Amino acid sequence: MPSSPAPLGDVVALARPIVERIAWCGVSTTDGDEVRARLMHPVWWWPEGGDDGAPTAIVSARPTPVKVRHLAERPNVSCFYWDPAHDTVAIDAVAAWVPAAEVADAWEAVKGIDPPVGFDPALIWPDGPESADCGFLRLRATRIVATAAGQPGLRWTARGA
Repeated sequence: MPSSPAPLGDVVALARPIVERIAWCGVSTTDGDEVRARLMHPVWWWPEGGDDGAPTAIVSARPTPVKVRHLAERPNVSCFYWDPAHDTVAIDAVAAWVPAAEVADAWEAVKGIDPPVGFDPALIWPDGPESADCGFLRLRATRIVATAAGQPGLRWTARGA
């Protein structure tokens, strides 16, 4: 289904309920030679109006060698949400590792949002944010395509993206 350019507010109005209903998405990274896809649960924060701010997310992510290498080479990720009704949202974003000094804050931010949008990271890391392999990524959306089943999609692209 084709998509049409639209203001961020219109795209968010369509995308947010789909993303928050599905919660989990396929996330792909690449270093230029290989592509990896994984299932992840980004927690998105949506701007309240206008095109001034891009949606951002925090996602729990173990800093595996492949993920670290991919994001060092190319910090771009692609998130894809799909449900059986065929509503979809594709979000391209730039990813950055949350610095170690801010991991506990990221933990609390994700934990502070009610499920199914947020979740308790202790399900992954029972020893808390000090766990050796505990990590989080910050995502900043650069492009969003939201499509309700059988309808044309709406597309937003960040300025300069």
